[in-house]
Amino acid sequence: MSASNVFKVIDDRFSIDRIEDYDLLIEVQQTRLKFLLRETSTKTTIWLEDHYLGTNNNPSTFEENLKSVINQHEFLKANFWNSIDVTVHFPFYGVIPKDFFTPDLSEKYLKLQYPELAVEKYQTENFPIREDQFIVLIPKDLIKLFESYYPGKPIGFSNTFANALQYFEKHDRIQNKNLIIINDSWMEAIYVEPKTGHLKTIAVSLKSKILTDFLSEIEKNGQLKTLIFGEITPFSTIYRLIKNKLKALEFGGIPRNCKLSQYFSEVPEQRYFTLLNVEF
Repeated sequence: MSASNVFKVIDDRFSIDRIEDYDLLIEVQQTRLKFLLRETSTKTTIWLEDHYLGTNNNPSTFEENLKSVINQHEFLKANFWNSIDVTVHFPFYGVIPKDFFTPDLSEKYLKLQYPELAVEKYQTENFPIREDQFIVLIPKDLIKLFESYYPGKPIGFSNTFANALQYFEKHDRIQNKNLIIINDSWMEAIYVEPKTGHLKTIAVSLKSKILTDFLSEIEKNGQLKTLIFGEITPFSTIYRLIKNKLKALEFGGIPRNCKLSQYFSEVPEQRYFTLLNVEF
């Protein structure tokens, strides 16, 4: 299946002659490519696009569809943006208590957790949250791909789940709720145990037989209310499954510090949280 455009919003103040005045932020998922343009001076988002890359792609088909979107786009290959950032939505991560963490052993920790994962093909990054050290992955092939499109231009790379974790930790108003992010293929959850105050995280395939077990764990040990984000609607099967387990469920919106014009009034906010919460 070839890539296709799913959603597009354009503020008519955008000018292709002012590319150096805009910041470019790209989000890559296994099934999607999303990007936005932000006017640097006003921090206002003026362009948003969402492209579907297909499901069950092998690595070569995924890269082919990704390149197809970029190569055929009217300006995405331009190399004179004010800044370029890429966030990669990749589900594998590690959590190590700070007291036992050694940075040089990051790959070994991940290899123990994911024995079949070729960890050497990924760039690892780590960051602390509360009592734990998180290790996240960014595929090196994607880093090389974007560096080939924007040669000589500094590119900021980040992990989407890491961004969500850091956003959750910085915003007290959502820490009394469970945060669930639904991708086309998996679910991620972040919540705080009320009794211990410990931050808990989950990443599990939507097709996994233990998905309901994880939801039961959140219901038992998480908060009373849940915010849900991502590729989900009230009519989807996965929404009904989650709602049967987590009763106080509501769709999340975009971060409050995002500046959007009236052109974005129809944006399905829960779908673009992982793009709009990135600090870049």
